[in-house]
Amino acid sequence: MAEDDAPSDRVPRRRVSLALSRVYLALTSSSRLSLAQQVRLGLAGYALILVVLVAFGISGTSSGVLYHQFYAGSDPHLLLGSPRPIRSDEWLVVSPLTVSQVQQGLPRTSGVFPGGLDTSIVWDLPYREWSVLLRPHMWGFFFLPLDNAFAFKWWLPFVVLAGSVYVFLCLLWRRPFASFAVAGAFVASPFFQWWFGAGSFWAPACAVWASVATIVMLRSDRAWVRWALGGSVAYLVAVAAVGLYPPFLIPCIFPALGFCLGWLFTRSEPALPWSARLRRILPLGVGGAVATATLFVFMKTRASSVDAVMSTVYPGHRLYPTGVSGAVAWRSLYAGVFGMGLRAPDLSGFAVNASEGSSFIFLGLYLLPSAAWLVWSRWRRGHGVDWTLVGTTASLALLFAFIYVPGWDAVAHLLYLDRTTAPRIVIGLGLNSILLLGLIVSRLREEPGRIPLWTTIAAVVAVLVQHAAIYYTISRHMPTVLAVCIGWPLLIAALAVAIGYFSRGRMAIPGVLVAIVGIAVGGWVNPFYRGVLDLRETPIGHEIESVNDASPGAWVAVSGIGTTAVLRETGVVAYSGVQAWPSTVMWNELDPDGSDVTAWNRYAHVNWTTDPAAPDIALVAGDVVQVRFDSCGSFAQHYLHYVLSDTPVGQACVRPVATVPEGATTYYVYELVPSP
Repeated sequence: MAEDDAPSDRVPRRRVSLALSRVYLALTSSSRLSLAQQVRLGLAGYALILVVLVAFGISGTSSGVLYHQFYAGSDPHLLLGSPRPIRSDEWLVVSPLTVSQVQQGLPRTSGVFPGGLDTSIVWDLPYREWSVLLRPHMWGFFFLPLDNAFAFKWWLPFVVLAGSVYVFLCLLWRRPFASFAVAGAFVASPFFQWWFGAGSFWAPACAVWASVATIVMLRSDRAWVRWALGGSVAYLVAVAAVGLYPPFLIPCIFPALGFCLGWLFTRSEPALPWSARLRRILPLGVGGAVATATLFVFMKTRASSVDAVMSTVYPGHRLYPTGVSGAVAWRSLYAGVFGMGLRAPDLSGFAVNASEGSSFIFLGLYLLPSAAWLVWSRWRRGHGVDWTLVGTTASLALLFAFIYVPGWDAVAHLLYLDRTTAPRIVIGLGLNSILLLGLIVSRLREEPGRIPLWTTIAAVVAVLVQHAAIYYTISRHMPTVLAVCIGWPLLIAALAVAIGYFSRGRMAIPGVLVAIVGIAVGGWVNPFYRGVLDLRETPIGHEIESVNDASPGAWVAVSGIGTTAVLRETGVVAYSGVQAWPSTVMWNELDPDGSDVTAWNRYAHVNWTTDPAAPDIALVAGDVVQVRFDSCGSFAQHYLHYVLSDTPVGQACVRPVATVPEGATTYYVYELVPSP
């Protein structure tokens, strides 16, 4: 007998084969759990992940970018990955302001900027007021230490979106494992990871949950279930709306409308008379009305702050025209697995920056040939129009038209689409894609033995042609992008196989494959970071607090990002940093004739420079205003008391107070003195 055929070798191989077969059957066969049990099991899994991350105070903050401004050596808080400097809105704006809110006792009106800052309007900060009930991710700041509360704020919206997508797919597929895997791939998309924040997650979560509610309301005979779902949708709508970020909110409305109205109008979803359908869907309408009324009260109780934001040049008066396709880099929009190239040091020709260039792997769009066949097949057999597929696809066409079709600005204005931008409308395309994926695969499962082969071929070819076009471009003109795309041939192959399986109505195996691809492409973006970098605990942070406690006064930071961040976190009044809207006191004095109003009347970083050759006020970027600091000038003499810099300030009207070495940086604190 040949050695290869020895019985002792065949037995382990048979056992392994049998074990693999059992795993395969367990993943691909119908679940023995009821739908309610499937939902509870998946949501319990997400809840467990949330509890573990919060308990250990782990988040994805990039605040470690500032670590070497204050400390030497490696950052002990960084567990995995690298901080992302491009995420400056998080580590330079929101995180320092969050720490300053804790420092001040969570006031609604923060004192860190002259004239006060209404923290309930911008930047999604924790505060004490009734409307924080509509910001559930902030509740941890009322009973948890800072690091754990920050982790809860970071992860809750993420988990809610993942859980909503999981429930949506479970309702349509009844495959918990596949639903969990695909939901994970969706939330790991580059768009969500590069734009990681509550506003990025609440809007699509609300849209997906409205779709879930529509399905269940039309299926359920129990009134209390329908009203409970209507209440939950109303709450999520209010949570998403009070974030007050139209560029993400508006693109998510249309996919939800297309799906929900389509599900209502499709005759077999379910086969009920119109009076019964409308009665069952009534809680959704009532919930929408309640959410609208809540938003109205929220806006009226802070009308002056809202008016201040709306009166700015940016973002208040920003309207985006239709058909400006040049504002979206097609290579990064349709990058697919090459989306991992956004971590390249040079993105020239690929994207403006990683955030603006981030996108999705559009799984549902590859299946549009299957959608076309499903609509045609249903109609041909006399079963009517599948309005759910038609409505969801129509909403997708509307969003694409905003990017590529010019000349309908008046209609776009009526639909509020011009309040978003072409790069940010991508969130709606990604949401539409996951709704289409769930719906198309669900419909294909109802067509055993009838699915034509050409739909599978078309879907796989679409994957391969798209990636071939991207590869052709970046391999010739963007080698730095291709260099960081590790293992891209295998990932493209896995994606093509997954799409092929999906086009046959299969779920488990393609679900695993897209989870692997999704995590490989986008899961590495944000680091795993323990806690948040608390600059109050640095020597310069203590020095600032000591100086200000002895004689309170207004500060200004000149040169260096570390100076601005530490002033924010210590909670002192500072004329430097990000302004949500202009301070009347500050700008009336600096620009009394209003000649530079278009430069400073905006959401912007206000940076100060001691360069004597710099103009008094200059708009150096779309959201960066530079002001020349003159310690002997009238503004400094009347309104400022202290200066913080990471270089010596050689001006006549400042007196040194302290010099504080911090790692590779030395910080200088000055007090202003009367001009000679």
